[in-house]
Parts: sequence; C-alpha cells; structure tokens
Amino acid sequence: MHFRKGNLSLTLILSLVLSYIVLSPMAQAAYQPDKASTVKVGVDGNFVSVSTSARNQAGDDPGGAFGGGNFEGPGDNELTAMYTAKDGGLFYFQAQGGVKKITCTDESFEYYQRATVTLDQLPAGDKKVWAFYDPAVGSGDVVKSFPHFKDQGIVNEGGSPIANTRVSNSANIAKLCDGSTQYVAGTAGALVLGAGDNARNTAGVYQDASDVTTASFDVYVPMDGSSNGSTSIFLALGLLVDMGGNGTLDDASDVGIETWVSSRPWWEPGNPIGAERGETDILLQTCADPGDSAAPCVEATSGVFAADGTNRLDNGYSVVLKMQGDPASLEADLELGATSAFSAGGFGIAPGSITKIAVSWPTSGNLFGIDGLPVGEDGLNFAIASGNSPILVNPATTDVSSATNRWDIVSSGDRVVTTIVGTARAMSSAISRATWWPQCNVSINGSTVTSDKCGEGMDSSVTDDYMVFSSVPAKLNLMVSADAAALAGGLVSTNGQGFAFGPRTFLGTAFEFAVSGPSYDFNNAARSTDGFYYVCVPSNYLSGSFDTTPAEAAAAWQGTRDGSVVADTSFQTGTCGDGNSGLVASLNPFGYSSPLFAIQPAPVAAAPAPPPPPTPYYGPIPTSYSDRTPAVGDEVTISGLRLSTITSCTIDGVGAVISNLSADSFTITIPDGTTTGLKNLVISSSYGILTAQGAFTVTEAAKPAEVVVPTAKTNAGSFNGYIAVYAKGHKGKTLSWKIAGKWFKTKITSDYQVFQRKTAAIGLNVKVDLYVNGTRELSKTVLTR
Repeated sequence: MHFRKGNLSLTLILSLVLSYIVLSPMAQAAYQPDKASTVKVGVDGNFVSVSTSARNQAGDDPGGAFGGGNFEGPGDNELTAMYTAKDGGLFYFQAQGGVKKITCTDESFEYYQRATVTLDQLPAGDKKVWAFYDPAVGSGDVVKSFPHFKDQGIVNEGGSPIANTRVSNSANIAKLCDGSTQYVAGTAGALVLGAGDNARNTAGVYQDASDVTTASFDVYVPMDGSSNGSTSIFLALGLLVDMGGNGTLDDASDVGIETWVSSRPWWEPGNPIGAERGETDILLQTCADPGDSAAPCVEATSGVFAADGTNRLDNGYSVVLKMQGDPASLEADLELGATSAFSAGGFGIAPGSITKIAVSWPTSGNLFGIDGLPVGEDGLNFAIASGNSPILVNPATTDVSSATNRWDIVSSGDRVVTTIVGTARAMSSAISRATWWPQCNVSINGSTVTSDKCGEGMDSSVTDDYMVFSSVPAKLNLMVSADAAALAGGLVSTNGQGFAFGPRTFLGTAFEFAVSGPSYDFNNAARSTDGFYYVCVPSNYLSGSFDTTPAEAAAAWQGTRDGSVVADTSFQTGTCGDGNSGLVASLNPFGYSSPLFAIQPAPVAAAPAPPPPPTPYYGPIPTSYSDRTPAVGDEVTISGLRLSTITSCTIDGVGAVISNLSADSFTITIPDGTTTGLKNLVISSSYGILTAQGAFTVTEAAKPAEVVVPTAKTNAGSFNGYIAVYAKGHKGKTLSWKIAGKWFKTKITSDYQVFQRKTAAIGLNVKVDLYVNGTRELSKTVLTR
C-alpha cells in the first residue's frame, strides 16, 4: 500500500524522481565524462565514491553539469556533475539517527530524522566545502524531480518546471517548520555558479576546510510521507568542494557532487493512509511516575553505552513506537536512535556498543486513548509479550542486574516494564530502488519462506532493483497476543532485516522462525558468517506443547535449517523474559539469504543390537474414550497425553474427521464405511503412527424401519484455532456460511468436504449459519478452541 493523492502514489513519485534525473539535455555531454575524484561521500558511516557515470534504476547515466549548468557545454565557473555511485549504480543514502519532534510556527508538529553527511579524502590545501539542499523534491501538487539548485529551464510534458525554485538569497534558505532551524548545519551564504548570462546565485551553507581532509554536515531529513506536503521523505544535496575557497570554480580542481538522503515515512495516529498500511508512529516521552493508564514511556536507563554498559555515549536519543495490528495480535516495534551526533561516525551506532531500550506500558485504559485498543483484562496484556531483536542478547546468562546482557518483562506497581540490554551488531539491509526506504516483509507458507523487498537474491551490493547499506540497529519488536500467551517472555535475538514466526510455532510442533536479508553486505562481501541467533523458548511453551522441561529439551533437542540438521546448534538452559527458566538455543554464525530455522525434539534412533531395547516414545497417548460403543456418525471424545501433535486418525483404513484438538483431548466422528465390531484406532502424528488396539466396538445405529435417514448433512465445530464447517452428501452444490457476521461461499466438490477458517480469538461463542443452494441447513453456536 502506498500514500495516494488522486491517482499518484508515493512509490510512483519516487520512481519518477529516479527516472527524471536523466533528463539533462544531451548537449551537456560536453562536460568531462571521464572526470575522476578522490572524494568519498558518507552518511552515518556508509561511504561511497563519486563518479560522472552512475546508472539509475532504468540503467541510464545522469551525466551533465552540476547545478543545471549552461546547456552548451562547460563554461566559466561551471563543474562536471558527479554522483555518489557504487558498483556503477547511482547510490542514495539512509539516515540512521533518531527522530526529532519540532514545534512549528503554527503550534503544529513535524518530525525529522537526523543524519551526518561527510565528505572524506578531500584534497589538501585551503578550501571551502559547500552544501546546497532541497527538502521538497517530489512533494507538492507538481512532482519536482530536480532539487532547487538545478536549473529551471527543463519542463515536463505539461509545461511545468521539473525543478523547485532556486534559492539565491541566503536569508531565504530552507528552514524546518519552526522557521529558524536550517536543514543542514553550516554558515549560510551564496555561491555563483556559471558566469555572464548563465550566472546563477545559489544559496547554501559552507564550512572552511583548510588543512583538513574531512568535512561533515549534520542534517535534518524530513519524514513527510504524503504526496502533497511541503517536504518529502528525502533531502536532495549538492556538495561542492571549492579549492582556494574564493568562489572561482575550476573543473580541473573543484568538485560538484549530487546525492540524496532518505528517511522513513512518519505515519501519525489518525493518518488515513497510515491506517491503511496498518502502521502508526509515536515518539515516546520520558517516564515521569506514570499511572496505570498513562501512555507508554521510556525509562531513563535507555540509551547507547560503551562496552562496559555504564559509560553513556549518546548526547540524546529518541525511542519511536510503531504500532501494527489490533488487540488480538498487536505488534509494537521500538527503535532507539541518537538525536545528537556521536563524537565519531555521525548518528550511526558503533558496533560493539551496548544499547538499552526500557519501556513502561499501561495496565488499564486505552492505549494512547485510541478506541479499540483496550489494555487490561479485556484487551492488551503486555506481561505476556514475546520479542525479537537484532540486539545480541544471550538468555543463557541474562539477569536483571546485568548492565550488558538483559531481557525481562517485569510488573512494577501499576505498570509493566519491558527491558532489553545487549550488544549492537552490524546488519546489512536491502532497499528497493523503486521505493527509497526499507520495506522488507517475510512470510512463511508451509516450509516455504517468501521474502518481499528484502534483496535476498542479490549477487552484489547494488543491482538495478536494490542496493545494500549497513547499519547498527537498536530495535525491539514485541508481539502481544492472548493467542500466543504460551510464548510469553520468549525472545529471538537475530540480525536479519526481516523476521517471521513459522506456523509450527503456533501449532506447538516446533519453535520455527525465518530470517531474511541480502546475501551480500555493503562492502560486496558474501554474508556467509554474518548471521546469529539466540533463542529463549519459555518453559510454559515446552511443557504445554511437548510435555518437557528446559533441562530435558537441552539434552534432547536439535536445530534445523530448511529441514536439514545443523550440527553447530547449541542448547542450554537460561532465563526468559517472564523470569522463568527456558531453553536457550543458539547458532553463531550462519549465512543468509532466507533460512527457515526450527528448534524441535530430535528423532529418537532405534537401538542397534538384537533384541533392541524399547525406543522412548514422545508422541500422543490416548487414555480414555467418551463412548466405547459408538455408531457410524457418532462423535467420540478421546482424552490423553501430548495429543496436540496428532495429524490424522483412521478406522478400518477410513479417515475420521478430527475436531477440538488440544494437548489433552480431541474429538473424532466415526466415518462412513466403518463396519460393525471391535475396532483399532490408528493415530498419525509428527512422531509416527500409533495403533490403539480395541479402542471401541462400532455398533449399528438404531433406526426406525419406516424412516429414511437422509444422507446429506452439514455440521460445524472448532479446533486448534480454526472454525471448521462440514458438508456431506452435497457434492456439486453451493455452500455459503456466515461466521460472526462474515460471509464465505464456495463450491462443494466431493461427497464429504471440510472447510476451515482461522479464528482471531479463542474461547468465544461464535454463531455459525450454513446454507446449501440458498437454503439454511444449520444454525449453531460454536465455542472457539
């Protein structure tokens, strides 16, 4: 989904910017196409070289003159345009700093992400380094594809200029919405590009850079995701090195560079497009003795610290909360970033730093006062949260007193506080060149991992579709769901760009998850030893799904990748976020691109020698039956141990429909085709096949001789998080059903067929109405299980 104004999406706007950058007139080819420079440009630690030849997404070279230039070829005070380029591809940067909330002149608020732009390997000698900028490229009713320091002589098909108005007076240089703060820090001034009739007074900021080889500018990058705002989500930059610092430009010694710095879009609460995307961004405030219903807030212990965990490195930080989902399954993404530059490396966090994110959550009321997001018994309960994070935390050694390694969820008075403390590690992220900001999504269907916009198939760090940048993130994703209460306190610490739990995790057959990301890093090296994971599987999950303890599992479980056993997986016990013991599994390192990992009981091998000793059995065991003499069509409830792993049951080789499956019971319907007499029940599970000898005696149902029993039948039930509807004897007809007011419709293609729908919540009475060819056949209330 994308922001839209009329029929123009944000993605389309960004694509147009990339495409239009090649519209410089062909006459400009007279500028030096082979000009070279030692200068490198970096943003928060990512540095790339500059080149006159850098293909865009369409494969074209931008070429031309810096700042528009004259259209007849090089002239006085003109420079060949150079661009940030990597592997021959046009490269734009990502801001990596924290988010600043700025109060505007009209008392409204706008949000900006911080970054540092650095020019390195500058020539020695006296010089000035200039930065010209435009925060409004691609915004407004007319899409601007060139920044304001470009020439306005080029127009689009409608006759409108494709560049914003050049700022000639330094007093009018673009400011933040507060009307005073410059987007780029520096001394405001103006430099003349060109000469004579082609002279163009261009306002910007500059630094005296005599006798230094590096110059840096701290910048604010706008975060306005709308297509009609006064700013955009990127800052267009023109960087100029004026050797001698006298304003006289010589293409042989001076350098003009154009590049872009992008932020991520900011979706404020109530923004309709943000709601359409299912995302809301909120800048959390510092805690000040909050009550039970006060909004989430950041504990003062948060921040970026040296490796000892005590010496603070940041001079200010922000924690952004991105909310996705609803009370049934809320995802809360927390991201910490510096709002003031570090002493080195700009706003990027240094690898090996200790990052701490501690957030206090309410226990009652509505989250941020938003209707539909209740907190407490009837809604969100942050005490049952589980998390995943690229911060390296080893739960085998974590405790609440550690300054360097900690994961816990603690109820403190009327609040719940989630705390993660760990080592910041480098991560490689792919960014689509069509969308400008990271949008990696990972999903799992069966055993297949699907990665969208994660760049997992790249064969270098820059391709026509993606580019890779490096970062050291401080993030925590919390999943708060009553349906996943068994995972409460669990943690997956892994440095993938994308992450997802697998379906087997929620079915209780394995702790399964996928990690995705580009297979090449920013430096074009294969990521064969970049990945790591540390997992804490809660003891409640182990006992409920596998009837085992963390200590027992540590001795008997194994790790797999894409179905194959990984011998390097290690197991031990530790402490999960709920304060209870858990199974800790780890793999460090591993390679990308989109592996599917599972942590599960190892198959038990049969003893070799005859006679073999009994093989330990960990599968389901039936212990009692609600009816020992059922007839065909009757339901029988079977109780026992470890029953949730059952996949199918047969009687006389005929499959029996299973419903209401749980760890200690399930229900079957005696199938048609079963003859009368003493019967065995054959049970299949992930542990193999178990035959329950003489389970029950099937009897012939008593029927009045004169009554013809109809063969057509419908029914409904619930099990394992699904609502199932059954149709028998209706082949070829149309089945329509309404579940909790929502309609579904399908064609019945066999004499006996089952249809399933995932339910959003467990333990609710849901009304189910079934219609066959428009005639209501059943109206029933089903308890979801």
